Amino acid sequence: MNESDLLERLRRRLPADAAAEDDLLCDLLADANALMLSYMNRTELPDALIPALLRLTTMLFNRLGMEGESSRTEGSISMTVDSLPAEILSQLTPYRLMRTVKL
Repeated sequence: MNESDLLERLRRRLPADAAAEDDLLCDLLADANALMLSYMNRTELPDALIPALLRLTTMLFNRLGMEGESSRTEGSISMTVDSLPAEILSQLTPYRLMRTVKL
């Protein structure tokens, strides 16, 4: 899937009033892709994981301004965030490659 198709699908997931430029969204897509590839020990993302990539990118967009925070409390509302949420990890784990170590 090419970058313009990913951007179009991502924009449909964001709130209508979200004023995000394509450069920012491309950066977030690249960040989400890098996180996923690192976890799976892969160099390319399997096409089956495009929905997970879009979901993670949407989460990264919604967390802008919370960089470096693992939790936040405002009034009686408390929120905790993970770098890779459990629902996405469950999709990535079957695609994870093992590393070999030479002794």
